[in-house]
Amino acid sequence: MNKIDFEKPDQEALNHSMLVQEHLKNKVNNHQGWLSFYDFMNFVLYKPTLGYYSTGTHKIGLGGDFTTAPEISKLFGVAIANQLLPAIRKYKKPSILEIGAGSGKLAFDIINHLNNRNVELDYYYILEISGDLKERQKRTLSQLPKGIQVKIRWLDKVPEEGIEGAVIANEVIDALPFERFKIIDNDIVQIGITFKGSQLIEKERAASPVLREAIKNIEHDIGRSFDSGSVSEIRVDFEDWFKSINKGLKSGIALFIDYGYARKDYYSSEIDNGNMICHFQNKAHLDPYIYPGLQDISASVDFSLLADSAYNLGYQVELYCHQADFLMSADILESINSETDDEERIRMNQQIKQLFLPNIMGESFKCMLLSKECNIEHLEAVKDLRHML
Repeated sequence: MNKIDFEKPDQEALNHSMLVQEHLKNKVNNHQGWLSFYDFMNFVLYKPTLGYYSTGTHKIGLGGDFTTAPEISKLFGVAIANQLLPAIRKYKKPSILEIGAGSGKLAFDIINHLNNRNVELDYYYILEISGDLKERQKRTLSQLPKGIQVKIRWLDKVPEEGIEGAVIANEVIDALPFERFKIIDNDIVQIGITFKGSQLIEKERAASPVLREAIKNIEHDIGRSFDSGSVSEIRVDFEDWFKSINKGLKSGIALFIDYGYARKDYYSSEIDNGNMICHFQNKAHLDPYIYPGLQDISASVDFSLLADSAYNLGYQVELYCHQADFLMSADILESINSETDDEERIRMNQQIKQLFLPNIMGESFKCMLLSKECNIEHLEAVKDLRHML
């Protein structure tokens, strides 16, 4: 990916980024002059009042740093609602728990479609750590009828009693902090950061025992050692994160949608610089160190890791497929064909191309559907990729 020239942020944004760097430098000094990439990423994305997801910058949608599927078309939410229906209808008082609801657009479209299908939810819970996004979600969902709005609850942690129904996480896992590593002379080094004067720079050191063991496990799974010079990433605490989400689901299904691969493809020898991607001013690039606190940092999802974590907690992997196949099986085309307004139907067809086309979202994004103490009908219409896990 070529170097990208960005417009210089305004002075307020620059001042904020400088404040983030100042606090980050203090943290580095308090940790013997070095932070792992995991700790760096966790700080610049999630540190209260400072991190990217904790401040009021315009992140999602038109004019933001990146665009998610719900911002492209309401049909995305309609399709998900259709896929959730068989499981939701099994319960007398079904609820939905959405992890990280972005702008609130997906929640709006799901709730609206279920309401049109005469499906009444007990509650629609939203787990959101960003105060800024929470306020944006409330503005979006205020457009729903008052009788439905009272069913929406915002949470700071998963409901400990667990819901019966469905958990949804759209483009959540990619933004979870990860460690980065590099292979030098057939040895594993851990990538982190330090400061040279006032300049934030990357610095490597010997890999921690935990990281070293995790990488050896990956090498065992993929049947080869990493090539010397290769760089990649791993979410070493992912299973702990999934365990925390698991507490929120007593019985039902969990749907994860994100860009990523099965493990052997994720750590393919053809990918020698990892799967990290950064977004700033709606442009993708590879430098995680510019304008700390002002840009998004993420990486593709290892769906084999998700499947393993779920299986260890008693889930069944019901489905793993491309986003395009998932949407196609959810009668999304019927929604377009039933539209009576010609202009709106043309607009919907244009929107759906972005969700379907392989070089945009159709194949780079995958869907994984898990079940927990809930029997659901197998989705015959989709091209199932579970054999790749």
